[in-house]
Amino acid sequence: MQYELENVSIRMVKEPPLLTDKPVNSPGRAVEVLYDLLHDMDRELLIVVNLKADMTPINMNIASIGTVNASLSSPRELLKSAVLSNAAATMLFHNHPSGNLTPSQPDINLTNRVIKAFSLLDIPVMDHIILGSQRKYYSMRENGVFRIPEPEEGIKVEDLNFSLKAKTRRSRAKPREDAR
Repeated sequence: MQYELENVSIRMVKEPPLLTDKPVNSPGRAVEVLYDLLHDMDRELLIVVNLKADMTPINMNIASIGTVNASLSSPRELLKSAVLSNAAATMLFHNHPSGNLTPSQPDINLTNRVIKAFSLLDIPVMDHIILGSQRKYYSMRENGVFRIPEPEEGIKVEDLNFSLKAKTRRSRAKPREDAR
């Protein structure tokens, strides 16, 4: 029986620019950049902003468009654009159309899962910011909701437990005598 495997490719599609070329190095600066996009939405949007090493935005990805009080997503959707963008770091954003900036338990749980998933790829999540009305925001980092984990030290070759045993086969056949 033969199986047919489809050949697929994953690509990023560039859309018209929205962000800035200035660093997004503080929650206040991040709010300046994203407020206009999110402030009048009638439902929650979850956005990942992929950043270069100097904290300038590479791009942004709307990972989820939810309901009036919930936005469902998993780290998988957020990681996809970060990896394809070769991001050095990321920031998460979502809005609360109600204006209440207090993070819900699902907001905190998702943030913790995302931090763990991204840390496996050495992509730090710099913050998760909830945007409200009148340029008000809630920074999970500023409020101590989570701590950005330090990257693990690299693995040293000498710490690896590889055993390279060359298998040599010895011929058990008796040497042949040349027939004359």
